[in-house]
Amino acid sequence: MKKTIKIMLLAAAFGMTLHTGKEAQAASYVDQSIYTMNTSKVFTTEAEVKKAVETLKKDKKWTATYQTSGTTSTYQLTASGYESQAAANASVAALKKEVGMSGTVSPVGDRLPLQKVVSDPVNDESQAKKLSLELTKTSGLNSSYEVINQSKPSYQVISGTIDSETKVKNIQTELQKQAGVTSTYQTETKAGTVYQLISSGIVGQSKANTILQGFQKASGLTAVLQTVTAGKPYYIVTSAAQANQSKAQTLLTQLQKEAKISGKIQKTGALKNVYSLESGYFKDNKQAASAAAQIKKQTGAAGAVQRVGKTKNYIVKLNQLNDTAYGKTVAFFKKKKWRYTSKKISSTQPYQVVTGNLLGDDEAKKAAAFFQKKKVSATTKKTGKVSDSTYRLVVNQAVDQAKVNKGAAYLKTQKLTSSIKTSKGQAVSKTYSLKTTPVYEQSKVKQAQEIIKKNGIASSTKTLTEAVKQYRITTEPTVNQTKLNQALSYLTKQKMKAAAQKTGAADYAQYQIKTGVISTAALRDQGLAFFKKRNETAAYTTTTKPTYKINITQQFTGLPTVNEAIAFVKSQYGWTATAVKIKNGPMVMQTNYNLTVNEMVNKQMKVSPQTDSAAYVYAPYVDQATSTVNTDGLNVRSTPDSSSASNIVAQLNKGAKVKQLGKEGNWIRINLGWRNASAAEVQKYVDPANIAEGTQSYFQFLKLSEAANLNPAEVNSKILAGKGILAGKGQAFITAAKTYHINEIYLISHALLETGNGSSILANGTLYNGKKVYNMYGIGAYDSNPNYLGAKYAYEQQWFTPEAAIIGGAKFIGNSYINNATYKQDTIYKMRWSAAATHQYATDIGWASKQVTRMYSLYNLLDDYTLYYDIPVYNK
Repeated sequence: MKKTIKIMLLAAAFGMTLHTGKEAQAASYVDQSIYTMNTSKVFTTEAEVKKAVETLKKDKKWTATYQTSGTTSTYQLTASGYESQAAANASVAALKKEVGMSGTVSPVGDRLPLQKVVSDPVNDESQAKKLSLELTKTSGLNSSYEVINQSKPSYQVISGTIDSETKVKNIQTELQKQAGVTSTYQTETKAGTVYQLISSGIVGQSKANTILQGFQKASGLTAVLQTVTAGKPYYIVTSAAQANQSKAQTLLTQLQKEAKISGKIQKTGALKNVYSLESGYFKDNKQAASAAAQIKKQTGAAGAVQRVGKTKNYIVKLNQLNDTAYGKTVAFFKKKKWRYTSKKISSTQPYQVVTGNLLGDDEAKKAAAFFQKKKVSATTKKTGKVSDSTYRLVVNQAVDQAKVNKGAAYLKTQKLTSSIKTSKGQAVSKTYSLKTTPVYEQSKVKQAQEIIKKNGIASSTKTLTEAVKQYRITTEPTVNQTKLNQALSYLTKQKMKAAAQKTGAADYAQYQIKTGVISTAALRDQGLAFFKKRNETAAYTTTTKPTYKINITQQFTGLPTVNEAIAFVKSQYGWTATAVKIKNGPMVMQTNYNLTVNEMVNKQMKVSPQTDSAAYVYAPYVDQATSTVNTDGLNVRSTPDSSSASNIVAQLNKGAKVKQLGKEGNWIRINLGWRNASAAEVQKYVDPANIAEGTQSYFQFLKLSEAANLNPAEVNSKILAGKGILAGKGQAFITAAKTYHINEIYLISHALLETGNGSSILANGTLYNGKKVYNMYGIGAYDSNPNYLGAKYAYEQQWFTPEAAIIGGAKFIGNSYINNATYKQDTIYKMRWSAAATHQYATDIGWASKQVTRMYSLYNLLDDYTLYYDIPVYNK
């Protein structure tokens, strides 16, 4: 076999990657693994699961079976002991609201007559209310009271004038406690003159507060401060930067003259410099023009190319560079190591105009309008300071004229004037009178009169004849005789007469609640907890039935296909399902060579492809006894067929000797050694359609830039066991593969070859500069002194452990070959067959097929791996 390029790594390790041309890579892999799916759907009846299997076969023609998957229990709760349908209904409504569980109410036993307890009349409503509440607590029956109107004489005691609200309230308290009589009182008011005092203006809040405190102390009056004029904020207005001090001074002079606003000028920003720069000499105009283009692209500065006198040299000259452009240009020249000279052409300092403090919005707007008129942008900002506000002191609704006069006198001492206004205002004096609620007993009337008299107040008595309210207590209707007896017993103890009366209606003594079917124990327990919380008695019954599960045995190729099937059962039947991989298939992508097969073959024929395969000559033109050609211009063909000239690979002249391999009909099969390959022979190896999937040759499409996701334990036991220093290092190869995107089997194959199955000196460690170093791939181990040079390279890379050598060497291989950004040849096929017919590892047309033998045999030792293929595609 003839090689077109000498490489450092051996061919059997598949370490060479070369440029294949401008192929279009597919965006992603196509998964070829085999999947089934598991659905979590549980069927509660056999009829239901049978129907599901038949539906799947009908809708998708998928194979499926079913089996029992266990049992399912359902529950029903029964709550009992409700004394009324209303109570049971209330519990059902709460069950639905709190737990989301439905229930129905039904009676228990026979219907009984409804009765209620009715008391004799009670005079006091508060007593009736108290008795009804206690009766509810004692008997458990909801009780209430109702009004009974009766005509009855009564009396009302009315007091004379009382001068204090405190005194009238004290009398009320005595009447309630000593006589048990309630009362109300009313207020009489008397109008008078009121005064309003207002001071003149006080500037400043601090001063206003001081005067307010002094005024209130001197007069005894309560006053407030009112804002007359609020303080205004101060502003400054700043112009945009002017090119120089002279322009800024002119603008300030105009501001002071035209707008009557004072100000100043001040520096702003850094000095603005302008530079020129000339490059060193370039040997011709082309180099100088290239340099100018690079400068423009990298810095944005445009330069002119100029000839230096009458010489052949040229320079690039740049003018009017500001600070930024100058800095970028100098940095670029230094990076390129170009000589240059530069000088500062000019330097300017910008200035801006700043006003003094301007009081209020109007002054600020006036300054801003001036700058706008001059077409100079400006900014307005508050200084944070505000002018003093003006306040006045105000007294409203004063009734004491003497105090008002004192206040005015105090303000005068503070050099403030004041005004006083009078008017008829609100009440200035109050008196009170009291009257009792109706009293029915003469003894209580007399007792009330004595209490009022004792407080020095006269009183009178008024006789009333009106409808008087009395109250009767009743319970809710019930059929519960025990509760009726408890209610009657309580009222008897209160020395009240009462009796049980039939309502004419009937009801059941008890009701119960039954829930619907409950599907889970958790829901059942929620229901039980609900009734327990309400102190209601509940129990449950259990029904157990078998459950069924469907087994979808249909097989799907590729994860997208099975996911599509999963989405179908979810959308069509509402079942959730998961994909289950049953066979680990390859991941396949494609590279489009953008050529037809014939175009590819024609390109390859131009670079003299070689083969060591047998050739054919027509038997009559060879003396078989002496293996000598007996005619000139004898065609040597790649196949025993003379119907076409496309299979002619050479010509032999009379007297030439041939090496006979055998005879096929009228043709002699001969061995020429390495010879030119025919187009038909090239097409046999170029066309991927001739390489069957699953065969050894198919491994020439294996992606060497993808990890195979191997199991380290399996690699150690099935490949590396007994391989010297490499034994047990499976995890190191896997780490290297994932870190640097290289196929593990490729790395292992390379290492086994280079180390003699883990036995070489470099692999087992050799001393260099006093350190033991390792080299697993023979990197740097040139033939002139392989052990020394390989150890030197390992020392430089700090490969001081076998693992470091495995992982570090993988980085070198990946960067130099498989993942090289220029060549992108990460399959054996791409190494041999480049779309451009250049940078090809070998001229042997069978090279790619021959190189995969070792990798194929290593994969056959394993069970757990993922194959990644990149299949070439040609145009039709």
